[in-house]
Amino acid sequence: MAQDTTWIDSIRSIEHPTGREKDSGIRLTFAGGATARLDASKARDRTWAEVLESLQDRHQPVYIEVDPKTRFVATLLLPLPFLVKHVQELPEGGDLEVELEISHAKHFLRRRHPDFESLREVLESARRGKTTVLVTESLDSTAIVDVRTAPTRK
Repeated sequence: MAQDTTWIDSIRSIEHPTGREKDSGIRLTFAGGATARLDASKARDRTWAEVLESLQDRHQPVYIEVDPKTRFVATLLLPLPFLVKHVQELPEGGDLEVELEISHAKHFLRRRHPDFESLREVLESARRGKTTVLVTESLDSTAIVDVRTAPTRK
């Protein structure tokens, strides 16, 4: 069975390569059992490993996209918890402008997103129920790439 290539989860373990294993990269295991790798020869990936170690200590979830063939991490984003205050369809193009509590930025769910309808429903449900959601946005804009109900803290 093939693993998903995109998920949000917290880190269970981070294993750095030793001597003979240098080519295998930094191995990441997530709480749900999925695995991925970081390339220890790349500065970006070594920095990501440091960030992930910090997030692991706090059990904070991360948004990960991996290359399906190599299992190397291609994208690492940080979902943040928000309450949804308002969701409004924009007149041109049908994108949604989303107002998130405590954020002064404009946030957008683009109609071209492949999961537009399901993400829209999560946003609307969270707004109606005043429940916290984890919102993940792209690095280069305020485009929402993922929304899901935030897990309850124990």
